[in-house]
Amino acid sequence: MKKPDVVKQVAEVSGLTQCNSNKAIKGLIKVIQDTLKNGGVISLSGLGSFRSKSRKARRGRNPKTGEVINIPPGKKVSFKPTATLRKMI
Repeated sequence: MKKPDVVKQVAEVSGLTQCNSNKAIKGLIKVIQDTLKNGGVISLSGLGSFRSKSRKARRGRNPKTGEVINIPPGKKVSFKPTATLRKMI
């Protein structure tokens, strides 16, 4: 499912126009991005929680050449679903 499909379904379920539904979804995405960027956690009951985690520097291998390379430290986004969501799926 792509964003336009989500916008359409949210509009149908909530009774909002598609324009307002799109604005609400864009706003939610922006809040999640800003919170994760600042190291916070987003918890949505019934869905799960998003958090950013740090990764240590590590050694890897170039799959084409087999050469050993150093991978710098970085961050990743982690999502943990609620027990309710896990049971539904």
